[in-house]
Amino acid sequence: MLLCTVASLEPGMEMGGSIPHPRRPSTELLRAGVTLDARMINNLRRLGVTEVWVRHDATADLDVAVAPNLAAARMEVFNQLKKDFSQLSRSSVSGAQFQLYRQTITDLVFELLSSGQYAHLSHQLLADSSHVFTHSANVAFLSVLVGLEMETYLVAQRPQLAPEHARDVVPLGLGAMLHDIGKTGMEQGPRQHHEIHVPMESGPDDPDALEKYRDHVFSGRAMLDLSRFPATARHAVLNHHQRFDGTGWPDQALSTRGRRHGSQQSMDIHIFCRIIAAANVLDNLLNDPSHDNYPTVAALRDFNSKRFDGWFDPVVRYLMIRRLPPFPIGSLVLLSNSRKAVIVALNFRQPCRPAVRILDEACRNENGELPVLDLDADRDVHILEAAGQRVDQYLFDLPNLRTDADEAA
Repeated sequence: MLLCTVASLEPGMEMGGSIPHPRRPSTELLRAGVTLDARMINNLRRLGVTEVWVRHDATADLDVAVAPNLAAARMEVFNQLKKDFSQLSRSSVSGAQFQLYRQTITDLVFELLSSGQYAHLSHQLLADSSHVFTHSANVAFLSVLVGLEMETYLVAQRPQLAPEHARDVVPLGLGAMLHDIGKTGMEQGPRQHHEIHVPMESGPDDPDALEKYRDHVFSGRAMLDLSRFPATARHAVLNHHQRFDGTGWPDQALSTRGRRHGSQQSMDIHIFCRIIAAANVLDNLLNDPSHDNYPTVAALRDFNSKRFDGWFDPVVRYLMIRRLPPFPIGSLVLLSNSRKAVIVALNFRQPCRPAVRILDEACRNENGELPVLDLDADRDVHILEAAGQRVDQYLFDLPNLRTDADEAA
């Protein structure tokens, strides 16, 4: 299959995956296998759909890596959150609701593991609107994605637990899904939970509004205290704004009755909180309302910039950058040599330099195969456009050093 923009669709192309309705995610707009006509394409444009998967002879071998069934698991998370958040915003979470959430996260983890190549889907799973429940589902996906990739690190960071319990990411997913539950009772527009576009990414400028905004972590923790949610999940709801360098919040005095003071820092921050803190900021960057059509590679570049130095556990940050592909497998791209190509293999050491297959019939070799170009080996060529956008100004390189993040993976 080939991930391409709606602008590049032509009548006669066959859908490679289903498309949910942009405003009614539980409604399937088009099914996999449908042959597109001009009316369908115009309707996709009218509804604001930007990218779709289509079948393509040159990418048939990539279909396994794409694993479209994971989209269904992600939609299940989305729908579950949408259904239950109105109930969660009251006073507490019932044991029955906890079981629903645990099952949802368990199912998501199962799909992530069984897909084999789950990281390749992260791009298309982060393209929803910015309501609280959508943001929460995205943060849960990112957190679980990274948690599954760093089993060794999780075990090392939780030495008091047996390895099989230390690597369990279900509580991580639960905490991530509910990290902003305290905001559901706040008076706010659908996009106001995003704090990345405000000064210092700390909350509103007005002191009174800032104090009210910061109360959402206490409100969220209080809502879960009456439930059967794991302590680690409740802890994550309270402390997902802590920063590795100690400049985060809340002050511990407010939750320990004065036994401790100041914000948490470094390894004193629970590993789940460190993961969710990074996922929270990255999803805000990916869906920042002040940047329309912000490509994934641009968000990753910002996440990797000095702007966020000190905020995150370096291992978590580095691994998140490397495991969320700026250009997922199957993506249609335009190279700097003016040739169209499709991403065929990721490069975790240099994410912006994947391997691509040239989509030019004139380039087929004597065996009838289209050539594959390793953009890391051929530094004279780079990706110029992706998803119909100019992206070369956002490309970045990572240091070619083996770090703890490699060991964690």
